Amino acid sequence: MRILFLPIFLCFLLYSNAEPLPNRESYSAIGYHAKIGIPRASKVLMTESMRIIGGKPVQTITAHPHQAGIIALLTSGFTSICGGSLISNKRILTAAHCWYDGQNRATQFTVVLGSTTIFNGGTRLVTKDVAVHPNWNTKDVTHDIAIAKINTVSFNNNIQQIPLPSVSEVNLDFAGLTGTVAGYGKTSDAQNSFPPTTSLQYIDLPIITNQVCQRSFQLNIHGSHLCTSGNGRVGTCDGDSGGPLTVIHNRRRIQVGIVSFGLGDSCQTGHPSVYTRVTAFLNWINANM
Repeated sequence: MRILFLPIFLCFLLYSNAEPLPNRESYSAIGYHAKIGIPRASKVLMTESMRIIGGKPVQTITAHPHQAGIIALLTSGFTSICGGSLISNKRILTAAHCWYDGQNRATQFTVVLGSTTIFNGGTRLVTKDVAVHPNWNTKDVTHDIAIAKINTVSFNNNIQQIPLPSVSEVNLDFAGLTGTVAGYGKTSDAQNSFPPTTSLQYIDLPIITNQVCQRSFQLNIHGSHLCTSGNGRVGTCDGDSGGPLTVIHNRRRIQVGIVSFGLGDSCQTGHPSVYTRVTAFLNWINANM
């Protein structure tokens, strides 16, 4: 198996404690765009006009008004896709590997806001101004965070920023809470191609401790990572790297994670999904606002 940066989507998980851990080579962050983003982009474009509904579709974008779709134009000329979140009226939070995955580099992002589809509809903004964390490391998949600067957008029912954790929440691990992720991708491991529907879908996943998460990986799970469980027959799957993991804490929804990596070629291994922990990078985020 090899590790791929996560996209987001409902998939059925069959967990086996007896399954051997993947070797370290499987965890390379290199090559996301060629392995996932480019093939997904072409398939999304071909199927987006279809109306077959699968998974848990978002009925209206007002349920996830902070969600951003990202269409990345690469130096190779190919198009790739990622996810992101609106954290102010001029900033998008996403994963570093969406801009540079160790092999492929983007030259610009088209950011899509206020839409349940990524290639059609919504407010669309092109930017080449992307700040990647200077310590982004494709080998151990740490500091996988980036901020795209966009022209100012107006907030409405379809477009809203997502709050980040407050100072009082910085030291929380959020384990035991239910996280929500959303994106435009695969709904079943059995599918060999992109699903007929590309409407935004979501899934709720329990957040687990890093200690529990570490049992499934040879790669070190750092304090700057956050994990959701692969148990319960649901999990993240091929689709939108860079998308937000949110929770409700103190009666408000906040973003606590950025979709980073998981095990490929299968979503059905029962392994946890790994995210960049937002609270570990609040100072860097604030410095780039």
